[in-house]
Amino acid sequence: MYGMSIPRIVIVGGGFGGVYTARHLKPIVEKGIAEVTIINRDNYFLFTPLLHEVATGALSSHSVVEPIREILRGSNVHFVQAEVKGIDADKKLVKTSSGPIAYDYLVVSSGATTNYYGVPGAEKYSLTLKDLSDAINIRTALIKACEKAAMTTDIEERRRLLSVLIVGGGATGVELAAELIEFMRDTLCSYYHHACFDSGDMTVTLVASSPDLLPVFPQEMRAIALEELKKRGVDVRLGVNVIEVANHEVRTGKPAVIAPAAPGSPVPHITQTAVIESVILAQTIIWVAGVAATQWDIPGAERERGNRIKIDELLRVVGRPEIFALGDASGTYPMLAQVASQQAKIVARNITAVIESKPEHMKPFSFKQKGLLASLGKWYAVGSIHGVTLKGPFMWWLWRTIYLFNFHSWRKRFRIAAEWTVDLFYPRDISSM
Repeated sequence: MYGMSIPRIVIVGGGFGGVYTARHLKPIVEKGIAEVTIINRDNYFLFTPLLHEVATGALSSHSVVEPIREILRGSNVHFVQAEVKGIDADKKLVKTSSGPIAYDYLVVSSGATTNYYGVPGAEKYSLTLKDLSDAINIRTALIKACEKAAMTTDIEERRRLLSVLIVGGGATGVELAAELIEFMRDTLCSYYHHACFDSGDMTVTLVASSPDLLPVFPQEMRAIALEELKKRGVDVRLGVNVIEVANHEVRTGKPAVIAPAAPGSPVPHITQTAVIESVILAQTIIWVAGVAATQWDIPGAERERGNRIKIDELLRVVGRPEIFALGDASGTYPMLAQVASQQAKIVARNITAVIESKPEHMKPFSFKQKGLLASLGKWYAVGSIHGVTLKGPFMWWLWRTIYLFNFHSWRKRFRIAAEWTVDLFYPRDISSM
């Protein structure tokens, strides 16, 4: 695609890892000693930590995206909007819907997809929250349910239509539950007052297989999150295994026990079948129980738990030193935006060191936890900063401020700040798209 005179760096993925790597590589592009191309399916960078606010009408869909070309404006970094079909590591080619793109160094920051853990019916009968369309689908489902509920006089049917079940007790599930209960009981209930909706008719249930919410967060934060969700009216059920999802219902109990396949047999051996212990009914089911790295076969690369690519301390793919992996696509580190953004700086530094023939400048990656924050609805958040746990309105303001300044352009920051300000005085948006 480009000349062979200088090294070609190709970045797969336009999320935190990919975009930040491209920005850190701009100096060597400006020096003319490397060409950088970033490939992404969409032409925008999506700020995934705020998707739950789009799903509940607090932010518009355009507020959480920034055009990648705008982010890279003023640089000579190339952008290709295409679907990645695969990677030929032997020929050093990225196969895309727009044709093959050659590379000398490859950065894999392809993110992750929803992990359904093989639970029957989970993908078919539940919504998820990984991209912009998912957020819009959740809001649309809630509003359609309200429209149906407004047309029935059967109280039990109305309550069934106005019920939401969230599967997953991580940060996404917790923040979504807090926003949903507020959106439903404050905003939707007020708009459908003519239908005699009562806030008690609207229910949000959160189930998690772990014994605590936010399992990767400090214990004090977990306890605060649990207490606050219950206070807001969320029915939290911990230590619950979902073994099957059907149309408008979730079945819980003891999952099947599966032993590895016998030698010479491709079929695993089921030593104990699943046992259904209870059924939870809900009109809207949302699955946010976990993620798995996007699957592409890279010859010679090893995989870890969740299909994540095994990397060394320099963030190179084990067995493929010309390929770097970071963010959710790579193993070892937590799947957090701050991990990907820190890794991006190291990846750019190490590639630059190789290109400039200065291997002594390569640096191993060491994750520095800057803090953990979780929003629990309007005016309330909990966080841990340097080992100190804080909660309340100040943390909510800090959470929003930190997220706001993670956007690249001031135009986008002003737009989000304006929407958040309007939300303080007016009901959330209930447009169905």
